[in-house]
Amino acid sequence: MTSPAMRFRVNLEMGKEFAHKWEQASYSQTSAYCLNILNELGFPSAELPLNLQTREEQLNFIAGFASYALGEVQNVQSAN
Repeated sequence: MTSPAMRFRVNLEMGKEFAHKWEQASYSQTSAYCLNILNELGFPSAELPLNLQTREEQLNFIAGFASYALGEVQNVQSAN
């Protein structure tokens, strides 16, 4: 069985890698991925809400979603 401390370290590293990957993506890629996340969460829309219009907002949303999925909250600016 994996210890909680080890899982935390793995989740943190995975979160950093995921956030870094999306920092390299284009604006259209991050926009599309944000729309995909929203659709998966049950918000059927063809447009991003006002609070996801900038690249920084989108990256933080993606990182937050990944952090939730991985179990560790990680802001994209501190993931570098």
